[in-house]
Amino acid sequence: MNPPNPTHPTPSDLSRFMDRRGFLRNSAYAGGGLLLMTSKSAIAQQSAPGRTIKCALVGCGAQGDRLRVASKDVPGIQWVAVSDIWAYNRRQVAAHMKYENKHQVNGVVNEYDTIDELLEKEKDLEAVFIATPDFLHAPFSRLCLEKGKSVYSEKMMSNTIEGARDMVKAQQQTGGIFQIGHQRHSNPRYIHFRENIYKKNALLGRVTHCYGQWNRGVSASQPLGIPKGQEIPKELLDKYGYNSMEEFRNWRWFRKYGGGPISDLGAHQIDMFNWTLEATPESVIATGGVDYYDGTDGKAKFELPDNVMTIYQYKLPTGTTRAYYQVLTTTGSQGYYEKYMGVKGSAIVSESPSYNQMYSEPGEDWDQYAQGGSPLIVKPAEAVKNKFWENNKTWEKPKPNSYNVTGVAKAVADVRESKALSPWELPVVLSRPPHAPHVQNFIEAVQQKKIELLTCPVEMAFKSCVTVLTAYKSIETGGKIDFKPEDFKV
Repeated sequence: MNPPNPTHPTPSDLSRFMDRRGFLRNSAYAGGGLLLMTSKSAIAQQSAPGRTIKCALVGCGAQGDRLRVASKDVPGIQWVAVSDIWAYNRRQVAAHMKYENKHQVNGVVNEYDTIDELLEKEKDLEAVFIATPDFLHAPFSRLCLEKGKSVYSEKMMSNTIEGARDMVKAQQQTGGIFQIGHQRHSNPRYIHFRENIYKKNALLGRVTHCYGQWNRGVSASQPLGIPKGQEIPKELLDKYGYNSMEEFRNWRWFRKYGGGPISDLGAHQIDMFNWTLEATPESVIATGGVDYYDGTDGKAKFELPDNVMTIYQYKLPTGTTRAYYQVLTTTGSQGYYEKYMGVKGSAIVSESPSYNQMYSEPGEDWDQYAQGGSPLIVKPAEAVKNKFWENNKTWEKPKPNSYNVTGVAKAVADVRESKALSPWELPVVLSRPPHAPHVQNFIEAVQQKKIELLTCPVEMAFKSCVTVLTAYKSIETGGKIDFKPEDFKV
């Protein structure tokens, strides 16, 4: 069976590759929980916090192994099986589970070539983690949900809006517990920022602009090779629609399998714009292209843009907010973070502990928020850098007629320049792997059979998928794309 065309799937494509069904689900943050409906084929397990959940991992590449590592301190996980058509990865992950996750393994980790065989033979399996290439998220999630399994699927939901929509419909019909891997939703630093800084205490005031980026250098984006003698049998490649071993290894760069860097990297941060602002955008304008990996000078040739820049416009009760985002694969300058800029202050948030700055505008008294046993903000331990990549400049304004160590006069501040900002930091730092709280959130929802516990259910993630992938439409047309409310509904 060949997979549907992910760029322009037809109804017959989708009906061949996925049996369509449907669901209704409210997110925990939107309010109003939905009682868990039990699928006829669901495993009859008693609902109880802390109980053991038998889990399988489907997709044993870098992201799948990252979920394994993140799970090591999550109570209740018992790894029983892994599945991947590439034995080279599958065997390594199974071996790591048996030794590094040995407290979560009961003797053996069964290995399977295909998800079909895994689901057929692992009768007591209760939860499946899916970390395959994006185009398989939708059919594999549906397959697992219809077998009565709870599902944690990596982001993006799919490389197509149609595939993501089918994932929502699959959950509607089965009522299964279905988490999408936007792990920032469970990160205590992000939760603290959104709930206490942005919302409850409104330290930033009206936020007029957001900025996000994820820059990676060329060295981090090179094509992946194939270890000698480790090719996948052609019948397995054909079964899942891969044209070649080379495309299997570098699937992220091809429309058929993935969504490119704005999907792989940008999805995390653009999702945070929606989540933090509690809104979906009203428009997007984007530009991008294959600026580097164009096949010239011995470089690889990829189909999807390697550099993308977007501007989303949100209409909030406080007024218009614009969010600029860039993802680059030609420089790693400044790394990755999100910044929220308001009339009272600004905040920089990231999974990286390096980016954790807040700045109050002149006249704002933030000292009151640094009091007590659980302060909302704290003073930085060292001088705050003016720019992340500079180590010798702080936020202090230059002093007139002062000189540097070489005896050359420093430039005097322009009269139009804003006054110096007061530096602060968020006090919350995650000491676990970034995915660990999100995996734990999923497992706790499975243990108690409570969908309303999930921090990133499919309906919420679908809105982010639409937000991200619509940027391609803007790139292709060269103009602004206006969203309609129905674009974010299933």
